[in-house]
Formats: sequence, C-alpha cells, structure tokens
Amino acid sequence: MNARCPDCGSGFGELLEKYVANGEVIADFRCSNCGHEWSLSL
Repeated sequence: MNARCPDCGSGFGELLEKYVANGEVIADFRCSNCGHEWSLSL
C-alpha cells in the first residue's frame, strides 16, 4: 500500500504500520523521498 506524500508531493509513502484506533483503521506512512511521516484513516 502506497500513498503520495502530503509534504513534498513527489514521493510515495511506504506503509510502516496499520492498526485500529477508536474503531477506525489507521495506516502510518514514511516518504521514501523526504522522510516525512504521516497517518491516514482508511
């Protein structure tokens, strides 16, 4: 699973972890281009 980096916009995030929090599935990503880390609710 990949997601485009919201910080640099040109890199793709690599999935670090997927978990459930407050009944939602959350995925943590790290950009392979700039190193920015972010989370997305799936």
